Amino acid sequence: MAIRSGRAERLSSAAGSLVFDADVLVLGGGPAGTWAAVSAAEQGARVVLADKGFCGTSGATAAAGTGVWYVDPDPRQREAAMASREKPGGYLQDRRWMSRVLDRTYANSNRLAEWGYPYPTDESGRSQRNSLQGPEYMRLMRRRVKQAGVTILDHAPALELLVDEDGAVAGAAGIQRQKGDRWSVRAAAVVIATGGCAFLSKTLGSNVLTGDGYLLAAEVGAELTSMEFSNPYAISAVFGSVTKTLFYGWASFTYEDGSVVPGAASKGGRSAIARALR
Repeated sequence: MAIRSGRAERLSSAAGSLVFDADVLVLGGGPAGTWAAVSAAEQGARVVLADKGFCGTSGATAAAGTGVWYVDPDPRQREAAMASREKPGGYLQDRRWMSRVLDRTYANSNRLAEWGYPYPTDESGRSQRNSLQGPEYMRLMRRRVKQAGVTILDHAPALELLVDEDGAVAGAAGIQRQKGDRWSVRAAAVVIATGGCAFLSKTLGSNVLTGDGYLLAAEVGAELTSMEFSNPYAISAVFGSVTKTLFYGWASFTYEDGSVVPGAASKGGRSAIARALR
């Protein structure tokens, strides 16, 4: 299918139904979804983004924030960064993907600065780009998605993937919750960026992460792999729902008697905290 620039074509807007023709359909409006939409639109594709919440405010990142793997493109720094992640991950990583993540994170974090994201600076005035505050970040990403010409469907959960006569995914269909209208998008490519399955964790913003995208993909025959390899545990006060490590960077970790837990820290010392909790 030839890529054409401009907005997705609305084929129908009959009462109770919206039908679009697009080159790319993105399901999910968090960081992965908005970056995918912007990138596709910048290449001239006609893009529709559908979010079951309000793109820019829904999801774990929008509610809290996120750390990013921002490392200067110095070979020694990159080598040290990758090596430091291998042991905690059981040496299951693929360095080709690690390098790709480092490259894209560096480039896109710098783009965020160009777009006006308010990074803090250290004592020497150097911009600190290793974490992002969710509300500011996702508000900026929604604005960039709209400026790229992407058609946004808010409060529009996808209910099924559409397939062509050969069984290939060719779009998706769903409902607009506020109006009860049905929508469908015919697309040459569908990006599923709907988040994980953390809705039972009670962590901030994860209530909407119900695994919808995984289920939709499985229903049309997708094979899921490496789902068991994750790092789901983070530091959180027993009475809280915030699991973002940045908040605990200033914390002291002690036993009940007030003595300091040796080696405990929010970064580089979580194994010591885990041992103390056993």
